[in-house]
Amino acid sequence: MEGLPDTGLDTSSWTTGTAPPIADLVDLNDMQIAAKNTLSGANYAYYRTGALDEIKLQRACILTGKLSRTTILGYNFSLPFFIAPAAQAGRASSGAETNLVKAAGAAGALYVPSISSTQSIQTIGAAAAPGQVMFHQEYIWSDQNRLQTELQQIEAAGFKAIFLTVDNTGVNGIRDRSLRFEGGGDTGHSATFTIQALNQLRNMTSLPIVPKGVKTAHDVKLCADLGFPAVYISNHGGRVVDLAPTAIEILLDVHNQYPEVFSQLEIYADGGVRRATHVLALIALGVRAVGLGRSPMYSNVYGQQGVSKMISILQQELITEMALLGQSDINAWRGNTTFVSIPKIHPSTSKMRC
Repeated sequence: MEGLPDTGLDTSSWTTGTAPPIADLVDLNDMQIAAKNTLSGANYAYYRTGALDEIKLQRACILTGKLSRTTILGYNFSLPFFIAPAAQAGRASSGAETNLVKAAGAAGALYVPSISSTQSIQTIGAAAAPGQVMFHQEYIWSDQNRLQTELQQIEAAGFKAIFLTVDNTGVNGIRDRSLRFEGGGDTGHSATFTIQALNQLRNMTSLPIVPKGVKTAHDVKLCADLGFPAVYISNHGGRVVDLAPTAIEILLDVHNQYPEVFSQLEIYADGGVRRATHVLALIALGVRAVGLGRSPMYSNVYGQQGVSKMISILQQELITEMALLGQSDINAWRGNTTFVSIPKIHPSTSKMRC
């Protein structure tokens, strides 16, 4: 179903258009199948769609104990994965982004809402628990006044950093699945922006800026040279350019061309992450924290309860897989490439351990 692994999920008793019993769901792939059963065709397609033949979406980011606290830009979190920016959470639940805020806060995880959220910047910020840290995503709009206003609103609402998306510059990816329900087109993004121009944006906000959507080792190096505190490797969920390189492919290039950058800035990554082994592979390749995009949206058909269960499932997988692989401390995984035996890093081996 949907090209997902067959884990024995029995959907024979489910009613189309109704959320099936949450107890039936045991992994993040189940969350997607349940969301497809529950949402309208248009709303499911909005989350599910990828560019062109969706090859990059299907390929995702993969090749074939104890969770110590993870610091992200100096802030402490309980988990090495976070809820990544994804638009329109209200398509899955009336609680929209507020569900994600509360579930992340309860788990001690980072949530980074999208600027294209269903709810306002102020509403999302106000839903945070005392002391909860959130970042916020922003686009580079051609309207500089809009950009300045949103940056000020994000800062005023208490968000602590900006994930600035740089891989959507005025032309939407051709997403056949979504086009069956709604049109595409320019949404006001700047079409002339360059990564060097990010320096100019630093004068528009006091918050740290993290370029998101970086797709080459060269641009990771460029961000390090420009003095950014972090960079976010992402192919926009396969929604912009099909066949763009995966996070693992980019990380391998960074290791081979610019290994020094791992000590110069933090690196985050996402792309089709559904299992603990996906998270661990990225962390072993030097990633500080791993983003989840679609899975939180799918789990949100159950509201905060569903998002909390999604987080709990992945957390338990992480604890189990780390114990089985002999290293129960997540910090000992970070940058330890011996856990991912890939020929381009370890020429004498050819088998991935995770």
